[in-house]
Amino acid sequence: MPSLIYSLRSSAASATSAAPSLRSAMRLLRRQSLERELDGCQMVAGFWCHSLTVRQIQCLRGALPKSAKLIVAKNTLLGKSTEGTRWASLRSCARGMNAWLFIRSEDEVPAALKACRDFQRQWKLDLNDFTGAVFHGHIYGPQDFGVLETMPATSESNAYLLGSLHLPAASLIGLLQVSQEGVSSVAANATTAASGATSEAVEAPDHTSN
Repeated sequence: MPSLIYSLRSSAASATSAAPSLRSAMRLLRRQSLERELDGCQMVAGFWCHSLTVRQIQCLRGALPKSAKLIVAKNTLLGKSTEGTRWASLRSCARGMNAWLFIRSEDEVPAALKACRDFQRQWKLDLNDFTGAVFHGHIYGPQDFGVLETMPATSESNAYLLGSLHLPAASLIGLLQVSQEGVSSVAANATTAASGATSEAVEAPDHTSN
């Protein structure tokens, strides 16, 4: 009987010592998962998810573009995952319960944010809003999201810049064409005037003989 009691106590002690190791392993796995999401990400935004149901979160996830992913994670875990990286300033957005929006394509940033806005309107969630974001190394507060939501796609920006670069050349070509037309017109008028003067000189009567 004493040996049985000793065996049970030993098993309980082993289970107790194994539990922290298991929790540590789970935290490490979750941290590594967040670090993989951060790698190659273009923007990360915090979304306050307090009181949201599992169904609502699944609904929001289903509305996001393919390059975006929504992960519910503790603020402390996110802080450790971003420590020493360009995402470290996200810690200032980590208040309360947050779901973190990871966007890998810069062109789909407005579409991903729009999906969140549509979700807010659909479920009438006035209090659940963005807590902040980091984009291109800059921190954006909740009041700054209008800039991100209306941001043009990279292809549109490139087309605009290309058009701006070509505009001076096109203007110069137009000016040269106008100048050339003006020179040609002046030359033509001068030729006409010279021809007229020559004709008048030929046709004029010679009065010197008288």
